[in-house]
Amino acid sequence: MACIGIVADKNSEQEIEKILLEKSKEYNNIFTIIIINEKSINNIKNIKFETILIYKNIIKSEDVFKQILLNTKYLILNSDIEKPLKIVENIDITIITYGFNSKATITASSVNENEILLCIQRNILNLNKKLIEPQEINIYTKTQNKHIEMAVFCIMLLYGMILE
Repeated sequence: MACIGIVADKNSEQEIEKILLEKSKEYNNIFTIIIINEKSINNIKNIKFETILIYKNIIKSEDVFKQILLNTKYLILNSDIEKPLKIVENIDITIITYGFNSKATITASSVNENEILLCIQRNILNLNKKLIEPQEINIYTKTQNKHIEMAVFCIMLLYGMILE
C-alpha cells in the first residue's frame, strides 16, 4: 500500500483526497493518504512516504519537512507556486513538476471547461518501471480547479493507473 503525503490548504487537500480515493478504487489501487501541514508535521516526521504532493507551500517548519523529504522517493510539485521551495535543492529525490508553467514536466497545452490537454514534456519512469515518453493526453475533469486535476493525474501516472 502506497503512502502519499499531501501538502495543501484545507479546501484543496480535501478535494485532492476525495478525487484520488475515487480514482484509486476504479483502478483497484489502495493509497494511504496523509495530510502534511503545520499541525501534523511533527507527528509524522518518522513516516516514510513513497510520494509527496506539494500543491501549495504552507509548511513553515522547513527543517522538519526537509527530513521528511529525505526519506521520500517521489515529489510531485506544483510549478506555479508563488514561493519557491529551496528545501528541495540538494536532495536525492525524483521530482515531477506540473502546472501552467511551460517548463513543468507536465503542463497544459489546452484547457476547456470539462477537459485538459496535458503535455508530458520529459520521460517519466513510473513505479512499475514503465517509461512514459513525451506525449499529449486528453483528460476529462470533474472540478473547475484544473491544478487539482493535474495533481491527481500526476499521481495516477506515477502509480501506473494511466498509460499502462
